Amino acid sequence: MGTRLWWEQAVRQRFPHIRYVTIRSCGHHKATIYAWDEQLHLSEEDSVKLHRYASEWMSPDICVSVKPYNEAAADQVSCQSPDEELTKTALRGRLDQSAVFAVLNNLFAGVVVSFNRYDVRTGTVHLAAYSHSPFTDTAKSKIRHYAEELMPVGSTVNVTYYG
Repeated sequence: MGTRLWWEQAVRQRFPHIRYVTIRSCGHHKATIYAWDEQLHLSEEDSVKLHRYASEWMSPDICVSVKPYNEAAADQVSCQSPDEELTKTALRGRLDQSAVFAVLNNLFAGVVVSFNRYDVRTGTVHLAAYSHSPFTDTAKSKIRHYAEELMPVGSTVNVTYYG
């Protein structure tokens, strides 16, 4: 199991004609690959090959669906770009818990993010974020987004904020 950015990089390397690709976790051990080729099209053949590749090589534990890239907007997929340090870490693919929290805790001054528990049934990673001052909605959104970038595809994140 790898991160979203790691999976996207692997798809681009395996399928160089796929120009646009983004992958999103859908929770409950599910993920969606959104892809287009140079002609802004996703052929049935490419869809089948992407599905087979993701299911067999990337992670047999994740139920993967493949959709045309333009459906990402309709599915409200975020286009927010992660921080450079976070991107480098996420591209390592297989991360351990200490690496994830080292990066998260270095990104946010005055905030400590820690692991709470993992719900195997739903694939949800529960985290806690602590701060001496109240969290703004922007800070909450950013912490959640960055945590999601470091979690394995197929997992979702739930953050409880204390501050």
